[in-house]
Amino acid sequence: MIVVAGLFIVAESMMYFMILNVWYKTWDFIKLDWLMLPLVGILSLGGGVYFLYKFRKNKGQLVCDVTSIEHQRKTTSKIKDIATRPLNIIGAFIIIGLAFSVNIIEFACSVGLAQSFTKILELNDLSFWTQQWYTGIYTLFYMVDDFIVFGLAIFGYRKFYQFGAKYSNLALLIGGIILIILGILMMSGKNVFVF
Repeated sequence: MIVVAGLFIVAESMMYFMILNVWYKTWDFIKLDWLMLPLVGILSLGGGVYFLYKFRKNKGQLVCDVTSIEHQRKTTSKIKDIATRPLNIIGAFIIIGLAFSVNIIEFACSVGLAQSFTKILELNDLSFWTQQWYTGIYTLFYMVDDFIVFGLAIFGYRKFYQFGAKYSNLALLIGGIILIILGILMMSGKNVFVF
């Protein structure tokens, strides 16, 4: 189980790191700060309001709006089946594919924060290695929740569910507040983000 979780986390981290680099290169290529900064600000503000709406709507419950409960059960059952088997090359590719697909869904949920972060990096015209350093740090902190989730999953699903609901709702609240603040600051002008 630990090897499967480790492979999943490494694959997800690598993909997220690459996605952030693509966003950075996109901002670097577009170079329309006067137009893009307010647009990213509006997206961040909208994402923050949506997160706060979901926080209020969920009221402390662990909710997945992407799939039905039955589909979640089937997926969980398949993951448990893969995790209990000896890991082979096919199993490794399945885990990597699962990590990539989960990452795409997670990225859609956190796109406002990722866009804001990469736009701030681009505004500061950093060297390649400095930009990679900050992107790596961001990815590490982005993955902290996965470390927690997999750690709890290894020690028992019941514990995970109780903690997961509280963590998920707290993340919605904090993420919503951060996105609203970033959105307002981005709409006010780029000088705020140049360091």
